[in-house]
Amino acid sequence: MIRKLLGVTFAFVLLAAFSSPNLYAKEDTAQITLRKTAISKENTYVYIVKKGDILSTIVRHIPGIRDEDLADNYRLIQELNPDIEDVNKLRVGQKLILPGRPTDQGAQELTLPTLEMQRRAEAPQIPRASATSTYVIKSGDTLYRIVVRELKETADVKGSMNLIKSMNPQIKDINRIYAGDALKLPAKDYIAVAGRKTFPDDEDKLIEKSMDRQETEEAKEKISMPPEARLAVIKQVLSQMNASVTSTGNYYLPIPKTGQITIDCAKMPVIEFDNGTTMFLDLENRAPDNLKKIISDNWTNFILVKVDPKDDVIVVLRKIFGSLKNYTMIRQNKPLTIGSGLTAEFFVDWLISRTDGMQSPPLSQGLRILYDDGPLFPKSLKNYARRNGLIITEISAANGIVGKPEEIYSLPPMITYPTNSAKDFAYALLTNCGVNAEKDVDVKIFDTARDGINLSIKTDIVAKQGDVTYVIYSRELSAQFVEALTQAGNKLIYIRDGENPKKIMETVLSNLNIAFVPGYFSFSGPDMKQAPFTLGFNGTKIKTDKDIFLIDFNIDQEMRGLLQEVWAANIAVY
Repeated sequence: MIRKLLGVTFAFVLLAAFSSPNLYAKEDTAQITLRKTAISKENTYVYIVKKGDILSTIVRHIPGIRDEDLADNYRLIQELNPDIEDVNKLRVGQKLILPGRPTDQGAQELTLPTLEMQRRAEAPQIPRASATSTYVIKSGDTLYRIVVRELKETADVKGSMNLIKSMNPQIKDINRIYAGDALKLPAKDYIAVAGRKTFPDDEDKLIEKSMDRQETEEAKEKISMPPEARLAVIKQVLSQMNASVTSTGNYYLPIPKTGQITIDCAKMPVIEFDNGTTMFLDLENRAPDNLKKIISDNWTNFILVKVDPKDDVIVVLRKIFGSLKNYTMIRQNKPLTIGSGLTAEFFVDWLISRTDGMQSPPLSQGLRILYDDGPLFPKSLKNYARRNGLIITEISAANGIVGKPEEIYSLPPMITYPTNSAKDFAYALLTNCGVNAEKDVDVKIFDTARDGINLSIKTDIVAKQGDVTYVIYSRELSAQFVEALTQAGNKLIYIRDGENPKKIMETVLSNLNIAFVPGYFSFSGPDMKQAPFTLGFNGTKIKTDKDIFLIDFNIDQEMRGLLQEVWAANIAVY
């Protein structure tokens, strides 16, 4: 009884709202505009939908159409085709009544650039064998890096990546390539030819949109997420962008001088953003068509977004963020890099960003969509990304939110080399490398039994490597002492206080013949059967019974644990 009463109340509110003179005047103006700018209903013809057709492309090719007529003709086509539930979801072979008259070639011969034609036109042409080279993948490589570094290509990286994939059919996923595998690469001059555009910019954008839509539809047909899981994803994504979602109870929206609208939040969740915007998300596409107009006419900060029950979660999120002026949601076609000192590079599928600068600190969210049971990002990597202003949300296309549990790493204490003095730094370096070393040792250079006098000199460090004794000083010695120490079979090494620790390290290690390599070191996740990410940093790798990576920055301890656990990388800092 209550539900019926609410329905009657709601209908009365709508009737009262539409009886308003202002609303009537606006509707009348819209009808006049339609009659003035749209192609006449009286002249129509039938068009048969072909593979890859989308409505926006079809409308643009109606004879006599003008840019200013596009919006009105979308509505006119909907009126001319009442049997088609959604003109944005066309089927091959479907008959579509279009306004205007076809060209002399007839309606059935009207040719539009189909998706297949567009793909063939844009598909990378595999170059001749003479125009290719072979590249052996190195640890830490990504296909994006190879394109930029080896081919010097930055203008159309995505196109070049697709070209390389077509040349290497063994690549199932361009985000997963493995060290040691060989890749065929196109010649650099071929990239410039293969990357040229075939269609004008406006058609190019339409093609990209149609391909995106078809890919989404194909994925949707294969995998379907339950409605409750879809809502859970929407809630988590929005809450992580500092928005609140209410999906229980009722929300009351008063209409000035008229009444109020009662909204069932279970069917139409209410989203409240921190900039004062409130959104009603019509998950079942049940709200009356004119409710959106009622809301927009009475409030500037309230929005109604209609969602089809069949829309996948990405489509829903794009509708939500596409309705807001201060957010963007874009497809991400190149890897993201975060962190200073230790950098992490990885791919996400979509990137949501706040654009108004009101959020402090600035926050973005990357969405990674998984269509199989591939490996997930480590929790430590996601935590590190969050501390650097990026939230990573992983979504199973079938099950919703997924993620690894927190990792607990059993780490030894962090080795930190003191840099207050050259002596202390060198001593810590040597002992950590497993060298037998002592500080402040007295070395005898004259012996009473042998020389008639007894004289010893205090050294900073004495280190023994095999049969050789190394004497390390951080101060100058007289020539006589140097000669005496050398004649006694010692090897002298000089270091200086205030010198760059890296220089001290190179001096000590090279004199003791301990192998070391300075440079940039990268650690590839796929090489270790991890998700597609790469970690990297500048440092020095010291080769002993265990490799030591010496760095000069404060490393995130969770990431240190990940490096230790997955790659057995021992980190020391100075």
